[in-house]
Amino acid sequence: MAVEKSDEAYGLQMQKVCSKIGTYATALGVTPAEITALNNDKDLFVWSFEVQSVVQDYAQNITAFKNLVRHGNGTEVITAAPVPPTFPATPAIIVAANVQDRFSKLVQRIKGSTNYTKSIGEDLGIEVAHTPFDPQLGKPVFKTTYSSGGHPHLIWKKGKFQGVEIWVDRNDGKGWVKLERDFHPDYTDKSPLPATGQTAVWRYKMIYLYQDETVGEWSDDATMTVYGSV
Repeated sequence: MAVEKSDEAYGLQMQKVCSKIGTYATALGVTPAEITALNNDKDLFVWSFEVQSVVQDYAQNITAFKNLVRHGNGTEVITAAPVPPTFPATPAIIVAANVQDRFSKLVQRIKGSTNYTKSIGEDLGIEVAHTPFDPQLGKPVFKTTYSSGGHPHLIWKKGKFQGVEIWVDRNDGKGWVKLERDFHPDYTDKSPLPATGQTAVWRYKMIYLYQDETVGEWSDDATMTVYGSV
């Protein structure tokens, strides 16, 4: 199995290996020093990814706030600026660059051990566990950002599903209403934004579509503050 490509998936893969490797270390010839080094690599990478995500989210919020400050119509009341983010604590040990190369080489050595089995690899997260596709187990996971025009932009993964059904609650007393069925990621909600200088809080959720039917579980809700067009 190749190393996971996305930063998020790679971080989760490293975390799983670190949590499980102690069980198989002796049989696979992995030393305590190597386990310590692996954990240090994991800690610094996961920290850097988490900080990047926090900074990106804050950048989007402060940009939208800046636009409101500059182009407001003069009647709205701004009571507070966006709160700067709190970063997770920096790991005590700053490791050398290229943690992925070290991780890949360790995985190759593990898989070359005479005691290695596919079931061990699946438990460590370095082998793909082949399980039948069950649409009823699907639960969308999506991220939110803003389009260049300030509209909510929902980033979701299709996988083996047909698409998603998206619902929205605009805090207008109507509750949750069906917004759209989207078959090609990603989706931008181009509904009219609030009046210039005004804000609103919109919530989104989605559920997978398979063979033209909704299946599985609803996603977790995502909340976005939208700002009047400028």
